[in-house]
Amino acid sequence: MTSIGEQERLTALHRLRLLDTPPEERFDRIVRMAQLIFGVPMVSVQLIDESRAFHKAVVGMSRNDLPRGKTFCSRTIQTPAALVIPDLSADENFGSHPFVVGPPHLRFYAGQPLAAPGGQRVGSLCILDTVPRELAAREVSILRDLADWVEQELASDADLVHAREIQRRLMPNRAPEIPGYDVAGRCLPARDLGGDFFDWQLRGDQFHIVVADVMGKGIGAALIAAAVRSVVRGASRFNNLQESLSRTAATMEDDLNGTSTFVTMFTSRLDPETGDLEYIDAGHGLALIITDEGQIRQLASDGLPLGAVVGDRWEPSYDRLDPGETLIVVSDGILDYFPDPKTAAKAAAELSQYSRDAWEMVDQIATLGSAYPPADDITAVVVRRAGA
Repeated sequence: MTSIGEQERLTALHRLRLLDTPPEERFDRIVRMAQLIFGVPMVSVQLIDESRAFHKAVVGMSRNDLPRGKTFCSRTIQTPAALVIPDLSADENFGSHPFVVGPPHLRFYAGQPLAAPGGQRVGSLCILDTVPRELAAREVSILRDLADWVEQELASDADLVHAREIQRRLMPNRAPEIPGYDVAGRCLPARDLGGDFFDWQLRGDQFHIVVADVMGKGIGAALIAAAVRSVVRGASRFNNLQESLSRTAATMEDDLNGTSTFVTMFTSRLDPETGDLEYIDAGHGLALIITDEGQIRQLASDGLPLGAVVGDRWEPSYDRLDPGETLIVVSDGILDYFPDPKTAAKAAAELSQYSRDAWEMVDQIATLGSAYPPADDITAVVVRRAGA
């Protein structure tokens, strides 16, 4: 039975989302430096799961997982201080260990426990040698300093996981219930955080839809995206479509100019009763209506992105989503999977024809985006009106 303390430790470990991830230079650099400083043949950053030790970074030894019972680091995480064993063959706990009596015939081990941001000991930075040796107090301090470096990287991962969860929660977590309509949306960031976002709101008898793409990727783009989303939400509450976009651009003007950033956006208001669609495309250009026969109607895009021209104004355009038709709005990350926009539009039309509902469509787009890591953020919103 797993103890409460062990369960908390495992929970902290899994929150890092590092188990079974590929090698990363930020960790590999630390083990290479440790090997050089201590003059040992083997160094490892191990994360101790419930039943195994996962090598996140290693030099001089195999990256293969080890059963938890066969790793010295399993004992290291039981104490806050470094575990130093000058001669493993003379140690009562490890003298008969298979790695001591057999290949690679280890003799020296020193491990410094690694703590997650919450303080739970989740792994170890360890150095190993095939000859006995002592570790001076100064060297133990250096090992601690290197372990602090590893822990900073672990904390960075934890912060990104938390930020990613916040960003996910800022987007709609469920589709609105609109009689006669099927609505779905999905956003896949290229990195831990992304600059794309989508949003939707029911405002009286109007359904407001926004898809936006901040130039760039990562944390900087995510910060701008969060600010734009907040401003759009506030501005759209009491203003018409044109005025809400103008107020958003004016509010964000200094931030966009100061960071040399622009934002493409498709914003629209749909009257569910009639299917009338008022929209503004500010440099986005990736909104389509697919008819029930599979014909493509490209929605006009004649405006510039937010941040491109100070004081710019945007004129709304109009269309209608008739029974059986589907509105698809995506971000430009999806274009990386097609030779040209025309081919992408044709694929969207085909997808609309064989998909049972809007969620199946965004799931298929997400599957395409997860086939290999996307070079850019991918966002898709689908609004399908039931046939007559």
